[in-house]
Amino acid sequence: MIKEKKEIRHVETKAAEAPNVTLPEEVRQNALAEMYFAVRRALLTIREREDDPQSPPFFKTVAIDNGQFARIILGNNTEYEVAFPAIFIHYTNVRYLVQQQRIGEGRATMRVRFILNTLNNSDPEVETWPFEVFQRVNQAIQDAKDHEPALNERCQLLYFDMPTSTSMLQAYWVDYEVWFRETSAWKYRNWVERYLVMPPFTDHNDAPQHDSEGHGSHRSPTDREAIRIQPSVEGPDPELPEENGG
Repeated sequence: MIKEKKEIRHVETKAAEAPNVTLPEEVRQNALAEMYFAVRRALLTIREREDDPQSPPFFKTVAIDNGQFARIILGNNTEYEVAFPAIFIHYTNVRYLVQQQRIGEGRATMRVRFILNTLNNSDPEVETWPFEVFQRVNQAIQDAKDHEPALNERCQLLYFDMPTSTSMLQAYWVDYEVWFRETSAWKYRNWVERYLVMPPFTDHNDAPQHDSEGHGSHRSPTDREAIRIQPSVEGPDPELPEENGG
């Protein structure tokens, strides 16, 4: 009996790798914290010399008010070292709206207390200096509304108060009516990983492990051929001078 011999090949099949699944991640922002950070950035733009943007910040300390000033002016100072002039920010009368679909919105009073340490604060030359500092503080916060989303809802100046006792420190209050809104966003929603190649500045040879389609290296155009200067708006061609017939 003759038996046919056939080569039997065992093909190993690899299980298809499961694609990476990116789950959406909810990112929440605390409205009061974001508002504080926005005001802090605005106050740090105030410089010692208004005509020199490179001068050091006027306020040496900007922090949340948790009773630092009250501990400083005690008979025995129980507060850690604080650099002056200083600003402490305090929220009062924080309340939330409970109307339908507005649970995440609220109102509050933001108290900005700036503290100066001018020993000669009664001299005629400097006794009105706190009014100028107050103006600079308010102007910095108002200017920040143009680029700080946390202050877009409402940040309205309400009140300015002067100290009745000094103890070598002058603490002034500036109150603002602020509106805030709790927000959240989804990180990596419908996110798909892609590798972008933009010849001639990047090429497939920069990441050959991702060149699954074998594009290789693009020799043309070169960077010198790609970089050029041309007007964004085409203007009329200049009129050529007419030749005089002779």
